[in-house]
Amino acid sequence: MATGLLGVNLVTPRGVVAHTDADSVQAPGELGEFELLPGHVPMLTALRPGVLTIGTKTRARYAVSSGYLRVDPSGAVEILVEQALPAKDVDAETAKKDLAAAEAELSKWSDKPMDGDYTNVQQRAGWARARIDTLAH
Repeated sequence: MATGLLGVNLVTPRGVVAHTDADSVQAPGELGEFELLPGHVPMLTALRPGVLTIGTKTRARYAVSSGYLRVDPSGAVEILVEQALPAKDVDAETAKKDLAAAEAELSKWSDKPMDGDYTNVQQRAGWARARIDTLAH
């Protein structure tokens, strides 16, 4: 990794989506959006579905599902998510249809106990929103 940069590795179970050096990373943390800059202290945090932006000067935007982000002691950033898609590859119509279907299914859960199936539908809705949000910025 070059001096003054973060070594960023975005990975899904299917493989590496992005591997680059960047001057910043903006991520959708479980407790809110945050930004990493070179020299950040080591950390591990949960991510929620949303928009991940790698770089400030040269920006690369990705829709990401839930997962984890780790900064190791050397300053390398590992982002491990279930799904990730570059903004240029997002199909807005498909994402909108997926969101409408997931929201319709979620509306049926108002009088039933929340279980693993409910959580899966929430994850599908979050992934659809992340793809839509990636195009909105």
